[in-house]
Amino acid sequence: MFFLRGRRRKKLLETPLSEVQRRLLRGAAPLCAALPDTLRARHEGVMQVLLAEKHFEGAGGLTLDPAMLLMIAGQAALLQLRDGADFYPGLDTVLVYPEAFVVNDEHWDEDGLVHEGPDERSGESWQRGVVVLSWQDVDRESRKRDGYNVVLHEFAHQLDEQDGEADGTPLLPTAAMTERWPAVFQSAFEQHQRNQRRRREVLFDANAAESPAEFFATAVEIFFEYPRDLQRAFTDVYSLLAEYLELDPSSWSEHDAPR
Repeated sequence: MFFLRGRRRKKLLETPLSEVQRRLLRGAAPLCAALPDTLRARHEGVMQVLLAEKHFEGAGGLTLDPAMLLMIAGQAALLQLRDGADFYPGLDTVLVYPEAFVVNDEHWDEDGLVHEGPDERSGESWQRGVVVLSWQDVDRESRKRDGYNVVLHEFAHQLDEQDGEADGTPLLPTAAMTERWPAVFQSAFEQHQRNQRRRREVLFDANAAESPAEFFATAVEIFFEYPRDLQRAFTDVYSLLAEYLELDPSSWSEHDAPR
């Protein structure tokens, strides 16, 4: 069975997008259009794997068309271009609602008291094999660079949760990276929290100060959306993400264009 899946994946990884699909993707997701030519074949192959192996489903009356699938899969594939990537093995379903959805959530106040109530969200990542997205937010955030990208954010959570724990540390390919990661990210997370408390101008938003898991997912967003800013503000974080993802978006020419 594993042999057959390996053969099928190899074929998918070698299958390019059609010209129609490429045009749709370029128009829908500028981050994908910015990829260097050396990465395009790999990117298209990973997209084919995700489209073939994951179940994409519209919810709340939404019907997913080919351009929607390409926009989601194209950005999710950016996080799986490295050698040895395993294409989100714990993920089965990508569920897409027309717009932000409401969940019943618990949160703790400053006194440690738990409050429960409705919370509107643009995305969620579940350890039980599901990513939930708001199409309205996917469409808006994929077409511009403003530091927010719900697809990158929720699929980064999938990477983080692969080891069964949402702690801001994904499964890492080398012992050296595993040793360096916690100190680098914890230091940056604490610095961001201090900046928030002191009301300083920050690169990360308030959500990133909630936990190491949220900081990591937001770091992935900024790595692609504002790579040079991340490189200046948190040099070690950028370097580790570049090493882990085997990408350097700060060098992509599209980032020279005005935002």
